[in-house]
Amino acid sequence: MAGISFELRKVLRERTLGSIAKAFGYSTFLSAGPYLISITTLILSYYLLSPFVSDKRVIIQFQVIITYLVAFSLILTGFSQLMITRFIADRIFEKKYNLVLPNLLGNMILNMAIGFIISLLFGLIFFKEQGSLFIILYSFNYTIFCGLWIVNVVLSSLKSYKFIVLSFALGYLTFLVLSLLFVKFGLNGLLLSFFLGQSLLFYMLIGYMIKNHDSDSILRFDFFDKDKIYISLIFSGFFYNIGVWVDKFVFWFTPFTSVEILGPIRSSLVYDIPMFLAYISIAPGMAIFFLKLEMEFAEYYDRYYKAVREGATLPKIYEYGDEMILSARNVVLDTMRIQGIAFVIFLLFDEFLLKLFNISLLYIPLLHILMLGTYLQLIFMSILAILNYFDRRIEAMVSSLIFAITNFIFSLITIYLGPYYYGYGFIFSLLVSNVVAIILLRRFLDEVHYRTFMFV
Repeated sequence: MAGISFELRKVLRERTLGSIAKAFGYSTFLSAGPYLISITTLILSYYLLSPFVSDKRVIIQFQVIITYLVAFSLILTGFSQLMITRFIADRIFEKKYNLVLPNLLGNMILNMAIGFIISLLFGLIFFKEQGSLFIILYSFNYTIFCGLWIVNVVLSSLKSYKFIVLSFALGYLTFLVLSLLFVKFGLNGLLLSFFLGQSLLFYMLIGYMIKNHDSDSILRFDFFDKDKIYISLIFSGFFYNIGVWVDKFVFWFTPFTSVEILGPIRSSLVYDIPMFLAYISIAPGMAIFFLKLEMEFAEYYDRYYKAVREGATLPKIYEYGDEMILSARNVVLDTMRIQGIAFVIFLLFDEFLLKLFNISLLYIPLLHILMLGTYLQLIFMSILAILNYFDRRIEAMVSSLIFAITNFIFSLITIYLGPYYYGYGFIFSLLVSNVVAIILLRRFLDEVHYRTFMFV
């Protein structure tokens, strides 16, 4: 954390418009780099590979399969992501550095083993007609995703942002190059090239962890000790990932909003393409959120709790506490302001954006709605991050649960209300979730001194 904050402060110290733009660009690169690389590569792959295939449905099948693999691997590993991150953070705080790597490997291999079994059974049941090679590649891609999310979330918590972005860039570039060579082998060729690219990304990240964390053992499963983990974090991560994907499931598995792609896999062209673009639009907001969290809030947070631990005077603790609360508020408000500006800019260039990707202009109304939805999701992520910073696990879990339930119910309702209402379920679920999360965060901040001293 200190390293990234130091670099950002060094850039901003010049106090020029150029330095602000540089810091903003640097934050965008670090915070949104991996997901921008993933989404844009998958979109670009369609245009890059189209001249080399006689049937473009093969590329669409590939893209939809990868989207499914991402969704279900994130949901499966959602049980572990926050739990193992907190477990490792606690071991580092205790200076038990030798427990970091073996427990990460243990948790990662456990997720990969479960993922492999589930995907293999799924493939054997539903993809018999595609052949054994397809089933193997399908299972291998799902398995590598399960391992990738675990090591990625731990490295992110350790602030190794630069290496993560570099690894994603090389992994997805490898996929693009190999896909040009293997596309002549059809769907299996594309899945193989994607697996090789993801494998490079995965081994770069895990190699980085092994290089920087010494240990006298290879595998440990200390995270099964109920006294060393938090059950609320297990469900918090699961509920959040369900919430993110459940509206897509509703559209994918409703017959009149989706089409059959391969076996039981379906896709909703009317919903998926605008949603992809809407997620790209929140990159500016993610950058400013990252900048404010790393540059300001982390510093005020550390100063307040250091003052409490070291027995500063009461007026000084109150002063630091007020500044920390103000900083938490500014993280959310500044994220809203910058993303609001970005939202307007994207509205002005919506036609250009859709034409750039050769997408029908009929998607414009739904794109606007989903852009507002992803805007609200960014706010929700900011509030959850602050709740987790303050270790408000139950509040974060309840907010995520409400997001998952309301997104499912509201999306289902909008499906039956008709096309004019598509996307509003996503928006209203996030409105409700944001209100609940803000109330819970505000209630905690009003009592922050009392709750802090209760647990010191």
